[in-house]
Amino acid sequence: MLTLSPIKILIVVVVALLLVGPDKLPEVARQIGGAWRAFRGFTTRVEDEVRSNMPDLPSTGDIARFARSPVALLDSLAKLEDEKLEPDPGAESPPDQSSLMADPAAPSVTSSPPRRSPAPKGQGTDGVDPSLN
Repeated sequence: MLTLSPIKILIVVVVALLLVGPDKLPEVARQIGGAWRAFRGFTTRVEDEVRSNMPDLPSTGDIARFARSPVALLDSLAKLEDEKLEPDPGAESPPDQSSLMADPAAPSVTSSPPRRSPAPKGQGTDGVDPSLN
């Protein structure tokens, strides 16, 4: 990221002074300042236009934070998902299983006994040969 220390600013001023000259430096600085102001005004207008069309858009600071740290974006999305999954206190709660069983109109669910494999030939259902009795 671009950081401007006092040394860097001094170097830029010296180079500008050498390239432009001391008599034209204030005029060039005014032009650069005006161009910068126009650019900032343009970006502000574009941002206002986008925000008027998409009101749910996060703030510019949040977008910059998400760009620097994707984990922050994932955390915010997880919070949104948790808020969606939490039941509304005023909403009806889903019926529990006991009330479904008591409802005569509800389809009945019966459990069948586990299936046994057929007994080998010559043996009864309990696995004992009936001829031995």
